[in-house]
Amino acid sequence: MSDSTLEGSAFSRFMASGNGRLARIALGVTLMAVGLVFVGGAAGLGLATFGLVPIAAGVFNLCPVAPIWGGHLIGARYCPARSGKPKD
Repeated sequence: MSDSTLEGSAFSRFMASGNGRLARIALGVTLMAVGLVFVGGAAGLGLATFGLVPIAAGVFNLCPVAPIWGGHLIGARYCPARSGKPKD
């Protein structure tokens, strides 16, 4: 497959999109809130700490589990390159 074509499944492309990245960030924030507010103690702190993983994955557009099934760690491999300027 050439570098100009998109790779991955529809789910992979969604997760690498802006909405997918926001979903991962929201999941991380939810895990942190549940851990700190509802669970508490060492388990809650552990859950809150684990919530940093999907937040970082969304912010940096990474998918830490994709290599397990042969995907790419870097989400940009599933999306067309974005530039700051619209094409004329």
